[in-house]
Amino acid sequence: MDHRKENADISSTFNETAGKVKVRKASVVKAGIIVGSAALVLGTATNSWAAGDPITVKTTDDNPGGWATFWPNGDKFTVTDHQADGLRASGYIRFNGTTHRLDDANGASTGSSSGSVSRIFSIAEETKVEIKVCLRNGADGAPQFCSGWRAALA
Repeated sequence: MDHRKENADISSTFNETAGKVKVRKASVVKAGIIVGSAALVLGTATNSWAAGDPITVKTTDDNPGGWATFWPNGDKFTVTDHQADGLRASGYIRFNGTTHRLDDANGASTGSSSGSVSRIFSIAEETKVEIKVCLRNGADGAPQFCSGWRAALA
């Protein structure tokens, strides 16, 4: 048997196989770059409810009569009635599948926290919290001028 021909056949087979390995390896690297880039884009995307900063919602009447604010640092929820119009501000806070209501029926506040009603909750870190505020005519009055829900992380 001619060993030179056998070595040439083995060398040729090896080169073809090595070429396929290089192509496969290059494809895997390209796929990894694409997946990694997508993860980077998704990982750096921010949502409107990132943890840290307080969020505030206001009623939708012309001169918002009710405000609600949630402070993630301390889990404090505050509701404020800003107008002496006979209506109360009702704030809602929702987390872990439960909605809590807090009313400020003390009359108008000029924006100071002394005219507000607050409650501190114990909410696990990174829990999604949503708030909204409405005006009501009395404790059982129909909600009016409601803000939309706004979210934050505790």
